[in-house]
Amino acid sequence: MPKKSRSKKPQPLTATIIAYMKPGEERADVQCAGLRVRCLGSGGKVFFYRYRGRDGALRQIRLGDFGPLTLAKARDAALRKRLERDQGKDPQLEKRQQKAEAARERMAQRQAAYTIEDLVNEYIEEVLNNQKRGAESARILRQDLLPVLGHRPALQITRRELQDEVIRPKMAKAPRVATQLLSRVRCAYAHAIEQGRLPDEFTSPTLGIKGAPQVRRRRALTDLELATFMKWLPNSPYSRTVREALSLVLLTGCRSGEVVAALWRDIDLDRGVWTIRETKNGEPHDVMLPRQAIELLKSRHGMDKVHVFPSPRAGRHVAQKVLGFAQYYARQSDGDKPAQDPIEVPWTVHDLRRTVATGLAKLGCSRVVQDRILNHVDSSVSAIYDQHRYDTEARVWLQKWADHLQALTASNVVPLPATRAA
Repeated sequence: MPKKSRSKKPQPLTATIIAYMKPGEERADVQCAGLRVRCLGSGGKVFFYRYRGRDGALRQIRLGDFGPLTLAKARDAALRKRLERDQGKDPQLEKRQQKAEAARERMAQRQAAYTIEDLVNEYIEEVLNNQKRGAESARILRQDLLPVLGHRPALQITRRELQDEVIRPKMAKAPRVATQLLSRVRCAYAHAIEQGRLPDEFTSPTLGIKGAPQVRRRRALTDLELATFMKWLPNSPYSRTVREALSLVLLTGCRSGEVVAALWRDIDLDRGVWTIRETKNGEPHDVMLPRQAIELLKSRHGMDKVHVFPSPRAGRHVAQKVLGFAQYYARQSDGDKPAQDPIEVPWTVHDLRRTVATGLAKLGCSRVVQDRILNHVDSSVSAIYDQHRYDTEARVWLQKWADHLQALTASNVVPLPATRAA
């Protein structure tokens, strides 16, 4: 009778067997239940202990690399892990818990050392640097917050400290800037929490601090004030850039930020069209330039190849705040010396845009054409169905408005009365 082949009896692991294992091969140790060795793709061998937890799940825990860890020591380590399992412990789960606890401790240490300066700098780099008007917010944070609280851990700042040491003093001098500062601090804290740099359950110290009441401005210059201002402007203490930027705001009704950022590539003087690509509502806006605006722009040709209102700092346009600062200082009196601005009632640069809208209405321009000129979004049902661009109407009414401004500066000319819309 042929002899039956016997299955080869498993052999205990030896250093020689382990040394000759091939990548991907894995062996169990008969001598020590649960001990296994695996050959990695790199050729290195790793010992690990495999077992079943009390919940029946199969788990394994790494013991160490073959070489630094001998076979005898690997067996001793596996026996210790088996003893822990027999005592009701779960070696792998305990290892995970230890790693998680160590990670929490490291995170807590990082968060405790995370200062207001760190919080602000990362918010500026990751958020504000990507925003169109983020530079001004960054300046306010660096100027008004960091010198006072920059060195303090962000976790330790209390609402009382932030309010008494930063917001309240600024509110007394510049309420609008203080409100903007509060808003940026609130956003910086929210960003830090979102990025995991502060605990999820942390309560921002900005909670409960109120900004200045928002007052809706209604100021618009009258025809008499406009006539006074237009006659004074050419000989005002303003620089040429400020004078002509304010004039362009009045001639077009555009926002001052859009005016100072104007690019020559977007202006077609032959057609009399200026395309503003980046606007507040996100929609490109074609400005139908009146004759007076075209003449003003032609006079600025050659100053810069890119920007209509270039900054002394190469490669940039003049900052919007330059207009506001110039207007503010012209309205300040100096001892016995009166303010140079001839307009008695306080006004701001943005009031000029409101003045354009009001003046157009007085001349008889319809609201739909006003919205087209000012690039306001009409969300009514009628606007959804009416897809006419009103370019021709905008050009006609902006020219009427520019002629009206020119007439106001002429001597012995009575301001035009309001007319009804056709």
